[in-house]
Amino acid sequence: MAERRSFHIQQNLTPERLWTILGAASDGTMDTASLATECGLGVGVLEKVVLPFVRRLGFITPTALSLTKAGEEFYRFGGRSPTLLAEAVHHLLYTSHAFDESKRFSWAYARVVDALWTSAEQPLNITATSQLVGMVAQEAVQAFGIPMENIAFSTASMRGILNWLRALEPQVIASENRRITFKRRYFCDPRVFLWAVDFLYHVGGISHGIRLFLAPERAEQICRLCLLDLSGLENVLMMSKRRSDYDRGGIFDYGTEGGFGRWLLLTKTSPVPTSPS
Repeated sequence: MAERRSFHIQQNLTPERLWTILGAASDGTMDTASLATECGLGVGVLEKVVLPFVRRLGFITPTALSLTKAGEEFYRFGGRSPTLLAEAVHHLLYTSHAFDESKRFSWAYARVVDALWTSAEQPLNITATSQLVGMVAQEAVQAFGIPMENIAFSTASMRGILNWLRALEPQVIASENRRITFKRRYFCDPRVFLWAVDFLYHVGGISHGIRLFLAPERAEQICRLCLLDLSGLENVLMMSKRRSDYDRGGIFDYGTEGGFGRWLLLTKTSPVPTSPS
């Protein structure tokens, strides 16, 4: 029997549990039994599924409960900007496959996010969730040449994705009377926006300090990554310039050039802690 290929996003890992794990790994004195209690998990679940996924994210070392360099950077960042922790993990989950094709969980995460963004607003009931699971499986068959029965992605994987989407602020997942709905947001933190611009520079092989013309497909890619409605882009552009204005010593600028349209300028990298620099 062929080995199943995992596209799974671990449903037992939440923002709160990740922060607890990073704290324990930074301290270096907590055993896994105590950590499992802190996380409200069984020891077997923590050791066999949760910690391996945190390792796949690149935060802890392969053989011990200790932080990698990326984990240290992320932990420091979380201490400085706790409200952006989930945004940073969302960015990491969405973009990692662009730099490491083996991270197929990231590919699956991005496919679901793109599908939700395309819908603009969508109830996330059992039917919709099952359709998204089927979509990922079918597209994985085409993209990776893997038989359908060997693809590990399920409704549990969808719960793992929702753990991070629920934590974003402004929110994109609303729950009311047991009804869960996805809806694009109309604003995001300027730092989140600059991470997305930085991603376009990296994935496009463009040197920082060179103007990036904001073709429609690039504008859409930024909005997909930020889960931002296109109508909110102008406001986020203005807020990002106000926060990091190139004319005042910052790293960001934008404008319009006759015949070419809107351009963006990022003078140096603005990565989340675990992204390429």
